Amino acid sequence: MPTHFTNGVSNVISGNPLYEFGMLDPTKWHIFWDDFNHEPLSTEWTITATSAGAGTSAISTPDEAGGLARITTAADEDDGIFAQTIGEIFLLASGKKAFLKTRISVGDATQSDWVVGLHSTDTTPQDATMRWLFESVDGAATVYFNNDDNSTDTDSETIATVEDDTFLTLSAYYDGKTSILCYKNDVLVDTVTSITVPGAEMAVGFGYLNGAAGAETTDIDYIFVAKER
Repeated sequence: MPTHFTNGVSNVISGNPLYEFGMLDPTKWHIFWDDFNHEPLSTEWTITATSAGAGTSAISTPDEAGGLARITTAADEDDGIFAQTIGEIFLLASGKKAFLKTRISVGDATQSDWVVGLHSTDTTPQDATMRWLFESVDGAATVYFNNDDNSTDTDSETIATVEDDTFLTLSAYYDGKTSILCYKNDVLVDTVTSITVPGAEMAVGFGYLNGAAGAETTDIDYIFVAKER
């Protein structure tokens, strides 16, 4: 049976101005949450379309329950879209826990390059100087977590094998020390140890590129990022 806290709950000490708030103090965390319920995406995201030939890739929020961002590529290899928040809004730091969670369905699991997470501002985030994100590279239907502090580039073991047009939930938890725990569908798969998180501000970013000719559709259901203040 659930426990009923009729007067609410608190995570601050008595005497704090939010002690009587009745809910957990939201100012203890910096939180980004996008369920992609609205357009235009350009109000929050910088959108970069890559076109290797004729046609232009597009991104939209179609009529889907729960909301999502849909990338529909043009038909050439390396066509696609990357999106990043207009500002670099997250600074990871030792001693501060951080979380990343996303749900994604990829059009072509093998012939594709895609990322979701944090990276320094770059229209080609695979080359960004700092990265804290999930990534899959062309030619492999696998996804791993990448931590790059512009000095040491560290990859996790394979977190998941991706299937075409099948939703997958990916999560990462930084313990505020030297470890990142990586999850597939809320189950712990790998722990990356002895890392140093990037030391400069990063944008939230996501995107998909074709790894072969042929138009593809990829859906991002949501992106959640949180970091202790």
